[in-house]
Amino acid sequence: MRTLTLAQSLRERGCEVSFVARRHAGNHIATVQGQGFKVVGLPAPQLAIPLPPALPHADWVGATQERDARETTAAIRELGARPDWLIVDHYGLDERWEAHLRSSVQRIFVIDDLADRRHDCDLLLDQNLVEGFETRYLGKLREECPCMLGPRYALLQPDYGRLHDQVQPRAGSIRRLFIYFGSADRPELTELALHAVVDLGGSNIEADAVVSGEAPAAEAVRTRFARHPNVRVHGPLPSLAPLMASADLAIGAAGSNSWERMCLGLPAVVITLAENQRAVARALDKRGFIRWLGDADKVGLAELQSALAERIKRGSDEASARASYAVVDGRGVKRVGAALRVSASMRLAVRRAAAADEALLLEWANDPVTRRNSFARHQIGAAEHHQWLAGRLHAQDRCLLLIVDSDDGVPLGMVRFDRTGRDWTLNYSIAAPYRGRGLARPTLECALLQLGASDARGVRARVMQANAASHRVFRRLGFEVVSEAGGAVEYRRAL
Repeated sequence: MRTLTLAQSLRERGCEVSFVARRHAGNHIATVQGQGFKVVGLPAPQLAIPLPPALPHADWVGATQERDARETTAAIRELGARPDWLIVDHYGLDERWEAHLRSSVQRIFVIDDLADRRHDCDLLLDQNLVEGFETRYLGKLREECPCMLGPRYALLQPDYGRLHDQVQPRAGSIRRLFIYFGSADRPELTELALHAVVDLGGSNIEADAVVSGEAPAAEAVRTRFARHPNVRVHGPLPSLAPLMASADLAIGAAGSNSWERMCLGLPAVVITLAENQRAVARALDKRGFIRWLGDADKVGLAELQSALAERIKRGSDEASARASYAVVDGRGVKRVGAALRVSASMRLAVRRAAAADEALLLEWANDPVTRRNSFARHQIGAAEHHQWLAGRLHAQDRCLLLIVDSDDGVPLGMVRFDRTGRDWTLNYSIAAPYRGRGLARPTLECALLQLGASDARGVRARVMQANAASHRVFRRLGFEVVSEAGGAVEYRRAL
C-alpha cells in the first residue's frame, strides 16, 4: 500500500508507473488496477524450498530469487520500456536479485524495514524510527548509495500532510478511541480491543474500529457489537486519516500506521503482531509516543483494560502530541518522489533560509560526504550550529543563506554567500538523496541570480583537490582557477 501511495504521487507529477506482483493468495493486484495502474502478474507460488543460503523471509517470494529475477525481467520487457527506476519493496529479496535486474533498468530504489541483508541499489528508504537507525545500513550498501532514513520520509497518503497542519494538539479528557491493527487480517484483536473498551463502562467513551480484511470478518465483529451505541465498526476505508484526526487515543499495532498516528499527534496503546514490529515499538515506547504492551500472544483482556484505564485517567498529553508532530509531518512521499524525479532540468525555487530550517541545515552539514569534502571535518554540535545560524541570519548584509527547493517545495540543498572584502565566498551542498543527478549546476545558477546589484566584484569558491564533482561544476559555470595550495583549489568568477 505504501508503494501505491508513492505511485499515485509520482503519477500526479507526470511519471508513468507500472507494477509487478506475484499472484499470492490475498494479493492486492485488483486494488492496484482499480487505481488505474498496469500490473504484470507473476505466476502463483509453487510449493518449493528456497535454495540456500535462504533469507529469513525467503518463503514470502513464492519462488527462488533466481527464478523471480528471471520472471521480473520478462515482466519489465513486457512493459515495453527500460524504466528510469525499479522500486523494490520486499523482505525476501537482496543484492543477488537486484544485481540480476541491473541491466534491465536505469536505477534501483529499495524500500526496506529490517536492515538484515545486503542491497545493490542506488537509493534506499527505511522510514522507521528504531534505535541506531542512522547507522544500521553501514556495510550493507555500496558506500556511495544515499539513504533516506527515518519517518520524515514515511510514505503517507496526502490526507495526513493536509491534516497535520489543521489538527490541534489534544488536551483534556479522552472521549473517542480509534482501533486498527493494520492490513493483516486480525479481527480477533479488534474484538479484544472493543471488549476492553466496552467493559470499562461509562457512556462517554466512543470507539471507531476498522477491520481491513474480508467483508465477512468485519461484518462478524459489527454484529457482535451491534447493541453498543458508542461502537462503530468500519470495513476497509480509502483513508483512515479522518477517523484518526477526530480520535483522542488509538489502539493498534506497530506497523506503518505508527507514522500516520504520529503525523496527527494521536497517542496509542500498541500490541505488536510480528517480530519486525518490535524494534519500532521499543523505540517509540522509549520516547513516550506509545504505550507498548507486548506481543499479541502475550496480551489479554486484563492487560489491555488496565492500560486503557490508566491512559484515560491520565488524559491527553499535549506535549507528547507536539513532539510526535515534529517527527512526522506527512510530507515524506513528496521528499521520496523528489529523489526519484530530480534532474538537471527540474524547475527550482530559491528562498532565504529561516530559523525554521535549523534542524535541516544541521542534518545536511553533518552528512558524511559533506564533512569529507569540508575543510573542517569535525561533526557540528546542535548548540554550535544554533549560534552560527543565528549570526548568519542576523548579518544579512554580509551573508546570503539560501535554500533551494524542488518544484513541489521539497528542500534539495543550500547555497551560502559570505562577504569577504570586495568578493562573495560561496559554499554549497546538495542533500544526499538528490546527489549525482546533475543538480549542482542549476542550483548554483539559480543562487547566483539572487546576488543582485551590489559593489561586489566577484564570487570565490574554495574546493578540496579530491572533490572532482565540484571542480567540474565550477568550471562549467565559468569560474577560473586563481590559486592552488594546501590540497585545495580556489576559483573565482567576476560579477
